[in-house]
Amino acid sequence: MKRIMRKQIILTIGLCALLGLIALLGVDRLRANPLVINAAPGLINYQGHLRDSNGNAFAGQAALKFTIYDAETGGNNLWTETYLNVPVNAGNFAIKLGSNTPLSATIFSGAGRYLQLDVDLTNTNSNYTTFPRQQFTAVPYAFQADSVPWSGLTGVPAGFADGIDDGGSAAYENVVIVAKSGGHYTTITNAMNSINPSSSSRYLIWVAPGVYEEQVTVKPYVHVKGAGMNMTYIRANNSGNHNTSSSAALILPANSQLSDLYVENTSTTQDGVAIYVDNGNSATHLFRVGARAIGNGGDRHDGIYLNSGTPTLDHVYAETAGGGVGNWAIFNNVANPMIDSATLIATGNSSANALRLNGGNPIIQNSTLRADQAASAYGVEGTGAGTHTVRFDHSTIHGEDFGIRLSSGNYSIYVGASLVQGGGNAFSGTIRCVSSYKADYTAVNATCN
Repeated sequence: MKRIMRKQIILTIGLCALLGLIALLGVDRLRANPLVINAAPGLINYQGHLRDSNGNAFAGQAALKFTIYDAETGGNNLWTETYLNVPVNAGNFAIKLGSNTPLSATIFSGAGRYLQLDVDLTNTNSNYTTFPRQQFTAVPYAFQADSVPWSGLTGVPAGFADGIDDGGSAAYENVVIVAKSGGHYTTITNAMNSINPSSSSRYLIWVAPGVYEEQVTVKPYVHVKGAGMNMTYIRANNSGNHNTSSSAALILPANSQLSDLYVENTSTTQDGVAIYVDNGNSATHLFRVGARAIGNGGDRHDGIYLNSGTPTLDHVYAETAGGGVGNWAIFNNVANPMIDSATLIATGNSSANALRLNGGNPIIQNSTLRADQAASAYGVEGTGAGTHTVRFDHSTIHGEDFGIRLSSGNYSIYVGASLVQGGGNAFSGTIRCVSSYKADYTAVNATCN
């Protein structure tokens, strides 16, 4: 036996399951056979076949050393185990990795793991031949683990089978689900009344697809998120004075957010508002939100009413139609909003403004404003008192009568690299266009005409 030198070892090994189908090339030859993992006891079955350089099956006892590394060469030794006096009969041997040094899940927590085998046919634990490392690969059925259903699992924590920790012990403890069935509540109002949010305890109210017939008042530090603008609808029929929240289908305060849903007010009487933003601040955010005030009749329908503050409107669609005196897609009272990637559409019987200014210093960019099908249709109209600055960049402003009209107040309107159809009309204030043009791509002058 001692005459068998290190380079005379021929080893045939088969690895399946955890290692997959791989070929190990030893000093002379190493081939692969199946390896089976027994997950419950934390052991891996390993079989191999040893032959000498003449092709004769080895018989006797051998020392085997197994090591797991995190790299194909070099790297860190994550686990090692040595077996002495391993019986080899007609070249065949079988052991269970993990019998001496336990295996654990943390050993396989990384993407790349490699098994190195050392064989000592002298069984002295000192005369080893090292074979190239081979990477552990996945069993085909292991790919199913990424999408295994809850029904296929045991030991699921109480209250977690829906993916939400209703017990409140995980990061999702401040999520409330509203749905027509299967949620925590069937109305948004009941969900809102059930919580006491604060700056240190914020809430997400997720609203499943459906039409929710209710007036909603959002609390501070709450994000109301729908399943999509074409999936979740909030609808109400509220009326009153449009500069008060009672006329709105949804009221959004400071430190709150609204996203991925549609809000509609179908009021046919005086002053119906879809979304009323009450004293919004920089933490007040509307994202992927639709707002419609489309009651056939009454006066002053607002898609969105911005009372004051510095809210952000991003990818918002606001529409108004059907009113008798004034239809305004957005009515900006004295707010200083940032409006980006918005679409504002206004039509009506008497007057229609895509953006009605009653003060404030908005910044509008990458947006489309359109007013038509009304006796007086202005893309933008400025009224009210005080001195204000409004900026438009990379936008489209279309008014069937005027693109921009300043009726009162002292406004400075700046328009950059935008389409202005209908021209400018300034009774009070200043309109300035730079690098702007009409719908037929002819240039407008410095006063947007």
